[in-house]
Amino acid sequence: MKIRKGKIEDLDTLEIISKEQFKVKKLQPKFKILLRDNSYHIQIIEEKGAVIGFIIIKFLYKNLIDIYSIAIKKEYQNRGYGYKLLSNTLKNFHKYKITLEVSEDNLAKKLYFKCGFKIDSVRKRYYGNKDAILMSFYKLEPGSEES
Repeated sequence: MKIRKGKIEDLDTLEIISKEQFKVKKLQPKFKILLRDNSYHIQIIEEKGAVIGFIIIKFLYKNLIDIYSIAIKKEYQNRGYGYKLLSNTLKNFHKYKITLEVSEDNLAKKLYFKCGFKIDSVRKRYYGNKDAILMSFYKLEPGSEES
């Protein structure tokens, strides 16, 4: 298993994973744009040289990032790859507050709780009849202004 930065050469595979995981077209990331935009960072997870998932983060402010999207190929789900990818992101961006939004019926909620995310608020009926849950993760560093 290897985690690395996304490259333009990954474009086709990223789009295949995205279409598999996000059935609503407007929820599918626009990778061609994101790979060229410095406010986004794409991490890839590979198994035996094959891309099996990704996480996209967006830099919002000097100490705030948002998890824009995360997906693991269906045949690799429930095997710890999402946890490894998200944990790696939390470790690499430990000086940031990290936010995300997830539908109330999305099974990834369990992963977010497992990694230490907390619920900040709920947007009622944001996805039609489903609520959107706004979550965040922030680990205070010793000696930081907030600690």
